[in-house]
Amino acid sequence: MRGRIIGLSLAALTFVIFLTAKVSVSADGFDANFYANKYPDVVAALGNDPAVLYNHYITYGVKEGRSQNQQEDTAKYQAALAGGAAPAQQAAPANEPVNGLPYSTYVDVDIDGQCMTYYENGQVALQSPIVSGNPNRGNGTPRGTYTIQSHIAGKNLVGPTWNVWVDRWMQFTPNPCHIGLHDASWRSSFGGEIYKTNGSHGCVNLPHDTAVALFDRVNVGTPVVVH
Repeated sequence: MRGRIIGLSLAALTFVIFLTAKVSVSADGFDANFYANKYPDVVAALGNDPAVLYNHYITYGVKEGRSQNQQEDTAKYQAALAGGAAPAQQAAPANEPVNGLPYSTYVDVDIDGQCMTYYENGQVALQSPIVSGNPNRGNGTPRGTYTIQSHIAGKNLVGPTWNVWVDRWMQFTPNPCHIGLHDASWRSSFGGEIYKTNGSHGCVNLPHDTAVALFDRVNVGTPVVVH
């Protein structure tokens, strides 16, 4: 009997080791830190344990169109913006996507049109003229696909030639490049051709009320598309 118990125990241990090895291979491309930062709704509900986050991804995330790492997320956006299909493993989100993008909720920054539009669940929730970076001084706002990195109410922005306070700061480029959306109380007008002669150092300047309204709607992880 004792020999049988030992045999069963070894068999069970072998099975557990097999499962563990299988999970580690399956989770090879999964970035728990990225997933937690991009999807605060998941963290709020389940916490930030890597194993729990991975289980959420394979159980629900794939079906919901969530990305498992930054590379996959960037590729998905670039494919959508180029008119191509999103990766096959990414299902469409529950809400209707906007402008061919794989998400129904995101911040759209149109440089040529000098307009910021916030889409929420496929609908225009907020829209405003902006002043982006001055391209004629080498400070054009970088185009690309990002996510909100910092979400701060009240911040002092300091640079080589500026030191200003903003009430709402929403950084979307990764550190050490600090480019974000923020209020610009020193401006009296927005939109048009202002950015070509009196543009920012790279940030997206918003009217104060717009910045406050946008800040209240977005979170760390909200997608930002600059084009």
